[in-house]
Amino acid sequence: MDIKRIEQTFSDVSKTTGWAVDKRIALAVTNIYLSQDQAFDAEKHEAAVEVIKKNEGWTSPLRSHLLHVAAAFMVMKEEAVESSLKLANQNQKALNDAGFWKTSYTYLAALLMKKPEEAEQARALYKEMKKHHKFLTSNEDIPYAALLGSREGSLEERAATMNRYYRDLREQGFTMGNNLQWLSQIMTFDSSVYDAKIVGKVLAIHQFFKEEKINISLAQYPILGFLAVTEIDGKALEGVVENTRELEKNKIFRWYKDMAFSTAVQQAMADNIEVRDVATMTFATSLETLMQAQQAAMMVSINAAIISSSNTSSS
Repeated sequence: MDIKRIEQTFSDVSKTTGWAVDKRIALAVTNIYLSQDQAFDAEKHEAAVEVIKKNEGWTSPLRSHLLHVAAAFMVMKEEAVESSLKLANQNQKALNDAGFWKTSYTYLAALLMKKPEEAEQARALYKEMKKHHKFLTSNEDIPYAALLGSREGSLEERAATMNRYYRDLREQGFTMGNNLQWLSQIMTFDSSVYDAKIVGKVLAIHQFFKEEKINISLAQYPILGFLAVTEIDGKALEGVVENTRELEKNKIFRWYKDMAFSTAVQQAMADNIEVRDVATMTFATSLETLMQAQQAAMMVSINAAIISSSNTSSS
């Protein structure tokens, strides 16, 4: 892990996004670029921001708290930003037509979808998930439904498997709630078929970090899923621990130690891609996209809370 590169990229991103943007969003954007091993190009990023501002209305989340995350996603893609934005809006409309309300999460899902036709599958999986967790399944699950709905396998089986993983981990002491649901969803990424081995891997990884005194917060539950399905070995996990401790000492992460862990994990995943074949690289890239979506979704929640709090205070 190149600490200096992280510091430099974060510094460049922060200067570009400006003082008004939450530093955690700047960190999320930094990770988007670094996880794809791309140098941050301020001019390209700013150009993407301008394209979004020019084409999106004032009420669009793409123009507000998702602005820089969306710009980073679009810069990463091979096609022009204009084309990526057009596709995102087509995907967003398809999600609305499929029955989802227009929210920050449908926009986030739209950014991750490859084509509008995936919206129907996302809606179908979301409905199946809701059968198992009626009240727990909410807007925050839409990006996951969009990505997982297009994976191979039965949607009904995938939702049932998610529920089994959720219950298995709950019985092992994991705290119920949205974060555990996200973890259970990620565990089905490779297959819709239930596999007790994946539960064992999650438990072993969780125990490993506990013994290393790396605190795993509820918000970090999904990361355990990423590590389990990518089958990162013991040496890589030791590297995550070492890099987390190193990052926690860095001034960038002084106030955001939870993001030191997620950054260390993303760097480990990026390092592992280099030795894999094309098919596995495609899988890992999709998984990283899901990880970034989860991180961005957290930022959306944080910003929504800040905006709500500000409105309440001023009224």
